[in-house]
Amino acid sequence: MTEEDLAGLPSFRVIRVSTEAQDYRGGPEGQAHELDLAERRTRVAPTGLELRDASPGWDAGRLEPALAWAVEGRVKVGLVPYFSRFMREPALAFAYRDAFHARGCVLYFADRRLLSSDPDRQGDFGDQAVKAHIDNLERARSISAGIQSKFRTHRDPGGQPAFGFRRSGGARPILEPDPDHIGQAIHLFELYGSGRFSDDTLALEAARLGFVSPRTGRPLTAAGIAELLRNPIYNGYLYRFRGFSDEERAEAPWRTRSVEGPAGTEQMVDPPVSDNLWERVQAIRAERATVGSRSTRERVYVPRLFCHSCGAALFGHASAGHRRMTHPLPQCQGWTDSAGRRTSFRAEIYEWQISALMATARLDDVTKTRILAALGGEEPPIDQRRISRLESDLRGLALDNAFGRVPDDDYLRRKAELGRMLEEARRPAQGTPAVDPRRALGYLEDLRSAWDVELPLALEHATVRDEYERRRAEATAAAFERLEALGPLIVEVQLAQDPVRAAPLALSLQPERAELTGERADVLRRLLDGRRSRLSWADTPEARKKRRQRHGGGTLRCIGRGERI
Repeated sequence: MTEEDLAGLPSFRVIRVSTEAQDYRGGPEGQAHELDLAERRTRVAPTGLELRDASPGWDAGRLEPALAWAVEGRVKVGLVPYFSRFMREPALAFAYRDAFHARGCVLYFADRRLLSSDPDRQGDFGDQAVKAHIDNLERARSISAGIQSKFRTHRDPGGQPAFGFRRSGGARPILEPDPDHIGQAIHLFELYGSGRFSDDTLALEAARLGFVSPRTGRPLTAAGIAELLRNPIYNGYLYRFRGFSDEERAEAPWRTRSVEGPAGTEQMVDPPVSDNLWERVQAIRAERATVGSRSTRERVYVPRLFCHSCGAALFGHASAGHRRMTHPLPQCQGWTDSAGRRTSFRAEIYEWQISALMATARLDDVTKTRILAALGGEEPPIDQRRISRLESDLRGLALDNAFGRVPDDDYLRRKAELGRMLEEARRPAQGTPAVDPRRALGYLEDLRSAWDVELPLALEHATVRDEYERRRAEATAAAFERLEALGPLIVEVQLAQDPVRAAPLALSLQPERAELTGERADVLRRLLDGRRSRLSWADTPEARKKRRQRHGGGTLRCIGRGERI
């Protein structure tokens, strides 16, 4: 099919709008004009169907409605103003082109007059796909570099301004307190600092007072209140990459102000939220924290996990949908040296290491024999002195009988008794075992089976995953007395005191052979280097949305730090 063959075919439009502030060519008006020209040039029959995206990102899932239109026979041609507005991933560009073709629909890129089904221009299609991908990466690097430069030169962290702040001033607006709303934010801190309000009741009070977000025009939610009370921007500090090894902190311009004094102009520390009020609010929040109880379902963590440096017990929480193990504050120096500024790591990181350790347990015949011998009861010692004495008594009795000093009846009776005692001394009876060895072997096999299963990650298998997490936690608590970690790495393991659990593990485990392989090893290596792990499994609505968008080879390109483990 060529451009001339499009006449009379039903068509739909694709318009991607990153921001309404784009210039004419990249904005919705310029794209619409380009498509108008394409419709007149190709003489297609417009159906009025249009895919329009007004969010900062674009992903392949937004094309699914058009594929459905093609299956229904409602469209035969898709008009795209520019190739970069279609797809910015070469593999997906080809995949979706083939998907449209399989449904009897072709794509026409107006700026290049490129038809996806034109056999003579398949090389142009691939060339444009690669260029769009490279352009997207370059734009991401430029934006990231611009945000970083703005943070270091103007102390602006980027992103949407917090409640009570705004950006103003020329072509490159700078973050500053908003005189119209910063007082409301301070008032919220004061109300919470009084100790009479929680996040929920403070949100209700803010709504009663008429406080609304300038960006959305809606009342502040409890989650928004909690984020506001944790944001150090109100205390005059700015952060980038908070919680990572490359974290940057800067003092905000509004933390100090100039004051005329007897000695001239002096700088006075006077942030919107004073240091005393900030510390009081954070202390109240720390006192009220109910870590791990916010989830609607029970979350299971790694039991008996301690810091190897200071001995503090690590606790679990899942406030963001992840099961995490957290070092309590203040952080000890040993943990800081190993984990940087991070106080928590995903529970899976430690479970992987326990699983690798359990995988080294041998269950061959030699090992089973050693376990049976160890738990089958100790061999009683042979008393050689008693044996010698009984043998001497038996010889003396025979001499006495030979010389007539002991009658034959007494001799036979006493000889039988001494013979029985001598046999018992030479072969002492084995004591009853304190532990059934076969029970210990069964426990070891059951314990290994809990870690041999690769847990499914699909949402429909959440119940199965939760059950296995619970069983593994129970098995860990029973098998190990103590697990000690420094940062993401378990460095010492102490077995339980119970012989049923400890003996088979002690005789079968080979710790020197325990190691992570494949992707798990890469994740742990990145964490030890102070970088992101890139493990992004989270059970939150936003994470589920992203996974749905990526399903089937979909893309989701975001500029930022992404999720962390």
